[in-house]
Amino acid sequence: MKRKWFPGLFDLTRPFKNPRTLERMKYSRMTRLTLDSIVLHFRFANLPIIRRFHPWVDRERTRIYIIPVNKALERGKDVVLPYQIVEKFIDRSSDHTIIEFCGCRTAYGCKDYPHNVGCLMLGPDSKKIKGPFARSVSKEEAKEHMKKAVEANLTPIIGKARVDNFIFGIPDNHRLFTVCFCCECCCLGQIYKYMPPEERNIQFNRLEGLEVWVDEEKCEGCGTCVEHCFLDLMTMVDGKARISEDCRGCGRCARACPEDAIQLRLNNPDFIAQAMKHIESKVELA
Repeated sequence: MKRKWFPGLFDLTRPFKNPRTLERMKYSRMTRLTLDSIVLHFRFANLPIIRRFHPWVDRERTRIYIIPVNKALERGKDVVLPYQIVEKFIDRSSDHTIIEFCGCRTAYGCKDYPHNVGCLMLGPDSKKIKGPFARSVSKEEAKEHMKKAVEANLTPIIGKARVDNFIFGIPDNHRLFTVCFCCECCCLGQIYKYMPPEERNIQFNRLEGLEVWVDEEKCEGCGTCVEHCFLDLMTMVDGKARISEDCRGCGRCARACPEDAIQLRLNNPDFIAQAMKHIESKVELA
């Protein structure tokens, strides 16, 4: 068995049992400094030498999808709600661990989304995450946690994320599956905007068959959508919003647009099977 090569953030909470001390630990500068250091690493991801040797940006060690939860999402015939893919992974997983607070939103002082809805970690290695903020749960509890996050308008990012092995101090045995519930203002998922597009698009996938476009007749050019694009893939051109072809399809822009000028449509009834095949080639769930 591989030894732990770095103490995860939750390892640091183990010696503390006093609830007041735990709360201080949760809001400590340690979490903020760790997240800032991860962002710094990804800022150098444009350098080929970094991508060659650093495991966090290795295309063979990360495969994630972002799941749109926009209520206005149009679906083709026989296409289920996208977030049901999360339920499929929960059902296939042998172990389920809820992180009872979001380190990103807490560290960066998020004012718009709940701090007490943290990640859901799946797979055999999720049970190795220890500490007072990590709790092993049943499949039913895991699904309830997911629904709570979706109702809070948090966007699921799912799959094999190599950086999470670092965060939780778990050796990379390809047995840790992440379901991160993200906001556009504080989430660590923003690190992928620093990667070259050709690398980001391999590791950070868009659901197959998902279309996103701007209705220029409705667009008033207010720029709200640009402010909500956490990967900086939207721009204003001649007073109209433009979506990059590298868009990952989270749907936050559509949710934020005051004129309902941005549309999403998922036409592919096989998107769940296709995404699961791609992700499961990188991580074991049981």
